[in-house]
Amino acid sequence: MPKDHEPDGAPPAISDLSEEAEGLTWTQEYGAFIPESLKPATALVRIALLNVKGPNDDDLPWRTVDQQLAEGVDWWFGSVRSWVEVLTGQDLNPKHRVFDAEAVGSGLTFIEPPHQNALGLRITTPHIRPVQEREWEALLKAVGEGKEPPLEELLSRDARAAQRRGANRRAIIDATTAVEIALTRHVGSLRSTLPPKQQKRLDRKPSFGTFISIAEDSGLTLQVTYERLRSSNELRNNAAHRGLAPSDLEAVRAVQVMIDFLAEHGVYRRMATSEPDGSEFTVY
Repeated sequence: MPKDHEPDGAPPAISDLSEEAEGLTWTQEYGAFIPESLKPATALVRIALLNVKGPNDDDLPWRTVDQQLAEGVDWWFGSVRSWVEVLTGQDLNPKHRVFDAEAVGSGLTFIEPPHQNALGLRITTPHIRPVQEREWEALLKAVGEGKEPPLEELLSRDARAAQRRGANRRAIIDATTAVEIALTRHVGSLRSTLPPKQQKRLDRKPSFGTFISIAEDSGLTLQVTYERLRSSNELRNNAAHRGLAPSDLEAVRAVQVMIDFLAEHGVYRRMATSEPDGSEFTVY
């Protein structure tokens, strides 16, 4: 969260904290590349909940405030996590982490030369796009009001997470479905400008492939070529209906089509170019 503290920023002020709590370590910083446009900033890995309140239940004395917090915090954190992942592209799934360090050849036993265990470690340094203070305010307000990010953004998050974990079928299905939602909305918003023949085709509850055809026959200019859209549709059909096992490269292609398409035609637009530090995307 950008603050006037060089070089990496500081946590935002929290009005509920008393002066006696100045020494409270409420967040943990870790090594991250912060885009120049967002410096100074702090990368967060912990959220503190303060002044938690809950109703007293005389019939269930064991259901104390901390018990109620434990029951409800998973939903709350899941909602916060979804908004943060949508806004920044971070992968915050606490139940299936992608670690920055992994063993190479773990579990192998070599006869010649004789040795066991991994050959070494493969280490990657994440490029984290931090959540700005104004974004924290907006997303916490949205969570409090029970609002969720657009469905295609959640599918985009899930597709990218699945691809990172080698779940290629899930990645392709979610990525292509995200594109289908955005394309359907985009073409529908231009209905009155389409040729009469293409408008009639919209009345027949068209499939994704037909929507691609309607857009192409109507001469619409899209961020992604029609060839790439048809390829993604074919990949999803192969994975979902024909039982074919998609390759890593096919999953990467489908996810990239999704990222490129949502960047221009999604609810949340992205910049045409990413930050020079390598961050995946920036919402504008």
